[in-house]
Amino acid sequence: MTEEQTRSLLLVALGATATWLWWSHAALDYVRPSLEPYLLAGGLVLLLLGLLPPLGLLRRRASGAADGDDRRHPGGRVGWLLLVPVLVVALVQPAALGSYAVSGRPAVPGGAGGAFSPLAPPVRGAVPMSLAEFVTRALRDRNRSLDGVRVRLVGFVAPQAGVGGYRLTRFVIFCCAADAEALQVDVRGDLVRRGRDQWLEVEGRWLPRPATDDDGPDVPPPALTVDAVRPIAQPRLPYEYTIRYGG
Repeated sequence: MTEEQTRSLLLVALGATATWLWWSHAALDYVRPSLEPYLLAGGLVLLLLGLLPPLGLLRRRASGAADGDDRRHPGGRVGWLLLVPVLVVALVQPAALGSYAVSGRPAVPGGAGGAFSPLAPPVRGAVPMSLAEFVTRALRDRNRSLDGVRVRLVGFVAPQAGVGGYRLTRFVIFCCAADAEALQVDVRGDLVRRGRDQWLEVEGRWLPRPATDDDGPDVPPPALTVDAVRPIAQPRLPYEYTIRYGG
């Protein structure tokens, strides 16, 4: 195989992988939804470059080109390393970030304080709320809009080493999984042993911290006393995409 054929084959493999990630929505494990169209566009461009003349696999072979040309171009062999990420995606299919990634990611203490918009109306007896909104209101809303309100949160289990219990966790990303930050809520009162990374829908009420607690950068996550817990499948959108709430 010539160096040009190798280059074209690699372009086709990379383009096909990018297109498959878009088609299967597996890309949502790595990037925010708004980037999916760009992934598709990039995949199609790579496929065209790899398949169509004058550069692609479908071009006519130049007269006199020898099959052993690659031996005169050692760079062609190095190019096969580009197949490594393709094989990882195809064979391993890395999942969205989970509990093992929490320790290596900064925790989000909530947005800036200020005026908060009214809560959404209850649905089936509880206010559906993102973890970002709950954390922000619990830590920054001086009007205590969560007092006595039954909320419904969705996240996965991150066990607390040496403490017992768990934290309901979800990542917020701004571009892709590389810039993810952790959102966490201490769950109190769930007596069932939950599996690591198990996705849950939790209903309960905010448990305010004592007013004397430090409000510095290492402030602990807010706590929730549970009323009901329901195991669920991982949502189609595993991440949250904003932490901006309030004024």
